[in-house]
Amino acid sequence: MPFHAFFGISMMIMGKSIASSWYEQLARPWGTDVLQDQNVAGGMAWAFGEIPTMIVVITIAVQWALSDHRQSRRIDRRGDGELEAYNVTRLNRRAHDQ
Repeated sequence: MPFHAFFGISMMIMGKSIASSWYEQLARPWGTDVLQDQNVAGGMAWAFGEIPTMIVVITIAVQWALSDHRQSRRIDRRGDGELEAYNVTRLNRRAHDQ
């Protein structure tokens, strides 16, 4: 994926088109500028690298949040043994100090 981003951005910032003489010999009927086409292609290459990456990152973040929420509900339901032991120890120590 990083290749698409670097390749796309480098194509978009170039001041000269790649193989422009070859593209001009094609006599394309749509008549747009070769450099403009290259900029659009660079943007597409960049987007196809970045958009799927963002989708994956968002999916992982949502799954992580849901998993954390499920785990916290599970711990709340059954109780946290370590926390209860800590609280009992603190209460016993406080009662002993008084």
